[in-house]
Amino acid sequence: MSILEKKILEARKRFQPLFATLEITQACNLACKHCYNFDRKEVSPHQQKQILSLEEIKIILSDLYQLGSLSLNITGGEPLLRPDLFEILKEAKKYPFQLRIKSNGHLLTKAFAKKLKASGVKEVDISLYGANEETYLKFCGKKGHLKTLRGIENAQEAGIKVNASIILHKENYKDISSMIKLMKKMNVFFNISDEITDRYDGSYAREDLGLSKSEYLELLSSEECYFFEHENPEKDLSCGCAKVVIGIGAYGDVFPCIGAPILSGNIRNQSLKTIWKNSEELKKIRDYTFEDFKDCRSCQFIENCSRSSGSAYINTGNYTGCDPVALEHARARQEKKDK
Repeated sequence: MSILEKKILEARKRFQPLFATLEITQACNLACKHCYNFDRKEVSPHQQKQILSLEEIKIILSDLYQLGSLSLNITGGEPLLRPDLFEILKEAKKYPFQLRIKSNGHLLTKAFAKKLKASGVKEVDISLYGANEETYLKFCGKKGHLKTLRGIENAQEAGIKVNASIILHKENYKDISSMIKLMKKMNVFFNISDEITDRYDGSYAREDLGLSKSEYLELLSSEECYFFEHENPEKDLSCGCAKVVIGIGAYGDVFPCIGAPILSGNIRNQSLKTIWKNSEELKKIRDYTFEDFKDCRSCQFIENCSRSSGSAYINTGNYTGCDPVALEHARARQEKKDK
């Protein structure tokens, strides 16, 4: 076990939110088909007025520091659209956060990237949705492949570390090799996400875009198969939600993780510190044991499953339940092993 892993394990025991994500806007310049907030382009003037103010964000940042957060991920929507972004970063720079921003990269001009670097941003997480403009137009609502690549280059040139998130779905999974080769050529660290969850507006992104078992088998038989193989012999179902991870939404809602939208309080009703320490929802998640995951503990595919509790909650409404997408992928892994 590495020193970092030991530190994280210690933080889990004392419920220290090392990794914080803060949404600062719901507005976005894209309309990606998979986005859990599918209506982000339709943010009304009334909704915009309800977004966290700069003064509220200042209090949140102070509370996160006092709670022991070390990594702060600023997200949206598209956070680069927020008019007072640099005021927020100026405040965040007062604290020893590892400051990062999640973006689609379209607005990352050379000048913008340099300003982010000067404001204390250490890393940017940029989503890559396809290998060409055709995929971007179909999936994101507008062309943007080249803009994304330019954004990556501009961030690198400014001295900001770039992490690319390759988002896999039905419309681009056959291009996985091209996307990986491109990121390697650009010397960009990348990860691959095949978690497509349902949208919060009630429509079904996972049914429209999530990879089926047969499609996942294609990936498991490809040259890139090692990215999709997964073994869990310990049958570990725990995660960092509500223990070392915290999410704060753009309207002040507090979640165990930005990817597990279980309302646990709102900073307009209680301080973030009070919510983190006293929320019944967060306490419930912290108290879960293996026995509480009734659907999973006896599943024959558990040792091949990469299940996420947040995704399970979004897709089924049950944090400890079975995620049907993860189950299909686990079945595909087992099927490949049995051949």
